[in-house]
Amino acid sequence: MDPKEVLDELRTILVTRLKFDQRRAADMTLETTLPKGVEGSIGLDSLDFIELSIAIEERFGIVMDESQDLTRHFLSFDTLARFITARTEAA
Repeated sequence: MDPKEVLDELRTILVTRLKFDQRRAADMTLETTLPKGVEGSIGLDSLDFIELSIAIEERFGIVMDESQDLTRHFLSFDTLARFITARTEAA
């Protein structure tokens, strides 16, 4: 699965699990940043990240190791898609 395919899956997760508007999700690109407080981001807060992590584990069959600092992987859709792609290819 390449990063663009992962982005499509992440958009679906945002709409179904985090209740984002479909049109807003469709406008998101790999360059879109995620965390609240970053200019141009979609404004995810800590609870959103927990829900997103759970959905990623369920959808992609990977485990998010909470003992590791995953912050850098959740900066943008690009960093998250690359993280998921690497984890699914390694499995």
